[in-house]
Amino acid sequence: MIIPNNKYKIFFIFIIYLCLSISFEMRVNASEKQIVKTEEIEKSAMDYLLKTLPWDKKSLDINVYYQGKDITLPPGKKELIYKIMGSSQRAGRIPMYLEIRINDQFQKRIRFNTKVLVSQKVIKTIRAVRRGEILSKDEIRAETIKTERPSKNAITNMDYALGYEASRSLSIGQILVPNFIKRPALGNRGDKILITAQKGGMIITTAGILKEDGYKDAMVRVLNIESKKIIYGRLVDSNTVKVNF
Repeated sequence: MIIPNNKYKIFFIFIIYLCLSISFEMRVNASEKQIVKTEEIEKSAMDYLLKTLPWDKKSLDINVYYQGKDITLPPGKKELIYKIMGSSQRAGRIPMYLEIRINDQFQKRIRFNTKVLVSQKVIKTIRAVRRGEILSKDEIRAETIKTERPSKNAITNMDYALGYEASRSLSIGQILVPNFIKRPALGNRGDKILITAQKGGMIITTAGILKEDGYKDAMVRVLNIESKKIIYGRLVDSNTVKVNF
């Protein structure tokens, strides 16, 4: 009866030892691994885009569409290397990939999509505008939009649009850029003006005709009616061109 009991004791001790060994090995293996959470992947991607994209960080609305799960990695120094995939796209749908390295050794590459919207202040038409119309608050207004296609050239200040002339016909809701508008001419080709010239205390005046549209303080070609010669002068106001002797 003693021998069987000893056998059971030995078997029982062996089972306990085996369980403890497996448990210890599992703990060791668990401590050797590291996990990259989906939240870390998405947040790091957002941080990369915020640092890389040319827009004001406060204006960006970024969504990262990573469909995978947490990633288990071996121990070591972890590097998450993000890249925008072969595109100059800087807003809208931006495909990316993540390369994971441990101790500078490649482990995994993951592809995913992101979507970036940019908040941008713009000046928009609120009705159709014909070419040559002078813009007022009845034609345009400032508005902040979220867009996938922000314009670096968009006019953002009403002061640079009010009082300007439409250089082309504009549809309703059109975002203004510099080549859509121009400063209205102070004088137009064919307008009769007064040519003035001053030397010392003497002022000479004569009649002239503008040969081109002109802007305030800009040089213009003007016909001297009396001499029939084309001369150049500075457009002082809508009625006067000043020339130098």
